[in-house]
Amino acid sequence: MSVALFIRHGKASAFGSPMDYDQLSPPGVEQAEKLGHWLADLPGQVDAVFVGPRKRHAQTLDGVMQVFAARGVALPPATLVPELDEHDGMSLVFKLLPELAAADPQLRAVVETTARGERPAPTDVLAAFKRVTRRWVVGEVGHAEVESWSAFRSRIGHAMRRIAEIGRGKRALVFTSAGAVASAAAYALALADEQRVLDLSWALYNGSVTELEFRDQSWGLRTFNGTAHLTDERLLTAV
Repeated sequence: MSVALFIRHGKASAFGSPMDYDQLSPPGVEQAEKLGHWLADLPGQVDAVFVGPRKRHAQTLDGVMQVFAARGVALPPATLVPELDEHDGMSLVFKLLPELAAADPQLRAVVETTARGERPAPTDVLAAFKRVTRRWVVGEVGHAEVESWSAFRSRIGHAMRRIAEIGRGKRALVFTSAGAVASAAAYALALADEQRVLDLSWALYNGSVTELEFRDQSWGLRTFNGTAHLTDERLLTAV
């Protein structure tokens, strides 16, 4: 049996700033460092490292690598896996907001704030994001320029098949985003309720560890959303 530790990236910049979200914040850097110490203390070796294409994925990995290097332990070279990218739900929300806001007062408030040249509160943006994406994952809304939820789920499945090619009796580290971690866990659980899959992503803490086991292409869930390394409550963040 092999094990893949799916790691959600550390806390990125403000949720209400989509242009600079792909950048670890100072707490995110600290989360990555704490994660590195925890991983370095685990018995056994790491046989493979996979990383998604975003800066926040690579920066989280960099924080872990710095801890390993300080301890004189080398990690295997990371394999870039584009399929481990997050879904594009944020882009979808901003593309659909003007249309959907006409019939939704909560969404309309975000649109009107933006139209005044003001930045909506992060909590308002997050609420809008959740409202729209819950409709998106069941196929009620979509946009031609945004990857569909079903395509995203298939993409994560492809990434998991690629990870499983490392063979039996191995341990892999996988650096990615919340949606991808939740989708991988749902894949292992054969969870078909897509809104429940989305709910799993909301539960994930930054820098958390979800442990999946696999043999060939058969997957199972061992642990979900582990934060044993984040002993400071200040570092328990989810956005």
